[in-house]
Amino acid sequence: MSLSRRVPLTMIAGAILVLNLIDAVFTLIYVHLGLAVEGNPLMGQALTRGPVGFMLVKLALVSMGVLVLFRLRRRRAASVALVASAIAYSSLLVYHLTSVPALVELARS
Repeated sequence: MSLSRRVPLTMIAGAILVLNLIDAVFTLIYVHLGLAVEGNPLMGQALTRGPVGFMLVKLALVSMGVLVLFRLRRRRAASVALVASAIAYSSLLVYHLTSVPALVELARS
């Protein structure tokens, strides 16, 4: 039984959107604290517009991508891309969460 049969693609698409939001917040924190720079040139340009502009661009672009993939979900490549994106964003969340203790310590100092 495939993953898309066990977990509805609507839930996977929704998870990607939520995980993208969390990633955006962590990115803003890292950049604000000087711990990172945005590696994606397009999003780096959006970041020069400030945090609101960055969030609007990031959320809009990923949402549009998820919408396209979701509308094409009957095609195997689109459903695989949705699942792969969810796995990638979940992995990124784990990475972000492992840095929380260091961020807390940095905030205390």
